[in-house]
Amino acid sequence: MAALDRGIESEVKPWIDFLDSMRLLGVSDNLPIPQIAVFGDQSSGKSSLLEALSGIAFPRGTGLVTRCPTCISLHQSDNSIWSAKIKITGKMSKDVDEIETNSPSEISSKITELTNLLTDNDQSKLSKDGILIRVTAPNISNITIVDLPGIVRTTTQGQNASVIKDIDSLLQRVMSEKRTIILTVIPANQDVATIDVLERAQRADPSGSRTIGVLTKADLVDDGGEQEVLSVLKNIRKPLAL
Repeated sequence: MAALDRGIESEVKPWIDFLDSMRLLGVSDNLPIPQIAVFGDQSSGKSSLLEALSGIAFPRGTGLVTRCPTCISLHQSDNSIWSAKIKITGKMSKDVDEIETNSPSEISSKITELTNLLTDNDQSKLSKDGILIRVTAPNISNITIVDLPGIVRTTTQGQNASVIKDIDSLLQRVMSEKRTIILTVIPANQDVATIDVLERAQRADPSGSRTIGVLTKADLVDDGGEQEVLSVLKNIRKPLAL
């Protein structure tokens, strides 16, 4: 089984490398690229899910923390050294030097630094250009994950009202891409009927063949709410194909 897994990983790796090069060239703006994209409300547990999948820390906080697409490209290596290269994609890629690090703990601050650069330090501004983090390490899977801004329903002090429309447009565009796997983050401490990311996913993917539901924050379920969470987990309350 281990030999089979290594064989599959070796076949996938060249394609991951190829997709990374396409992103750096900005091809993804016009051509759908296979990817796993994470969708959810602000403070829904997206960062914890991304950290569990990638092994690296993501910026945390209140408000609009993620303000540009952030792509994490994981590459399995026989080398025992963990390393990462961080680069801006799109139109600004030629103007900003690539960042290299051997410390997973530095990733969060670098994401924040480059996000502020892309958005001119404007906490309510989004950027169409993104960040590509290429991680090379042993004992990881060859996989690509994309972090996107959390859903915003109302603006706060200092935020431009257009941010809601801008985020909705970005999420809809990515969800609608037929080569995107839609990873929906569902906080277990909220009523699933109020999680509109599932409705957005259903509109973009009516058959549910690209949509995967992930329950987060199970440790925050109120007393008496356990049965509700179990009904979601058993695919009774809000059935999903995956």
